[in-house]
Amino acid sequence: MASPEVPVLTVVSGADPRKVFALGPDGDSWVAGRSEDADLVLADDSVSRKHARIYEARGTLWLRDLGSRNGTQVNGRAVSHHRLRPGDRITIGASLMRVDVVPLAQLQRDRAGPEETTAGRSMSGSIQEIPLADVLQWLATSRKTGALRVRGDSVGELFLRQGRVYYARIRGFGNLKAEKALLRMMNWSEGTFELDNNTVEPPEGKELSVGLEHILMEAARVQDELAHLAERHRIPEREVSLKFPSGKPWRELAPEQVDLVESIAAGGDWPTVLNRLEADDVAVTQAAIELLEAGVINY
Repeated sequence: MASPEVPVLTVVSGADPRKVFALGPDGDSWVAGRSEDADLVLADDSVSRKHARIYEARGTLWLRDLGSRNGTQVNGRAVSHHRLRPGDRITIGASLMRVDVVPLAQLQRDRAGPEETTAGRSMSGSIQEIPLADVLQWLATSRKTGALRVRGDSVGELFLRQGRVYYARIRGFGNLKAEKALLRMMNWSEGTFELDNNTVEPPEGKELSVGLEHILMEAARVQDELAHLAERHRIPEREVSLKFPSGKPWRELAPEQVDLVESIAAGGDWPTVLNRLEADDVAVTQAAIELLEAGVINY
């Protein structure tokens, strides 16, 4: 007979990374907070003594903020009352937790085994599970300082002071401006990230001057417009090359089309081609569609 499944909260990052809080089958209501009397104790000064309550009603998990000082977020959005589903990410103070469902037998085995030390471990995870937008919001809330290394289409680094991203770069593309590098990483859909305490001084004049809200809005705009283009046209994904003979003389191409052709000629897949160009990803993708239709490139 299969073991029954129970919901758990897995701490992705915070005071107790990798710690697992079981949400069943021993009860139907759990208070998360800084107080030692809380069911889910979070040792963090930014957490209220009784911060939020998670409870079960008719087989469904719910979360209610208990009037906390710094609020509660689910999937990057502030909530007062929210229905929880597997995969949801909860931010309480400096703790980022994920709702999981595991077999009861597995949970009992894990509890019986030796505790895993987390000393010196940095925050890490996958972009598929926790999008970079959520990671950056958590880092801002917890005022982290350090370097977030992201491995996706390429290898990128985000540098933070007290939760603010002040510099970003993609390795191998030193000509890319910090804001453009950050936006490119925000649109990576697969990969991993890891935070450590290293910092770096940005090149003179290269420090980011825009805030997180602007970056998140711009990244969302780019994602939405690329999705809209993909609904109407075939857009590049990986392989891209020049077509010979060209269906249109290069001297008749617009300047942004010439830039794209030169980047394609330099070699590499589509993400590499994008990383060489300063232009907006939407504009570059639109240029690629036009060049495909004109018989200048293949993808």
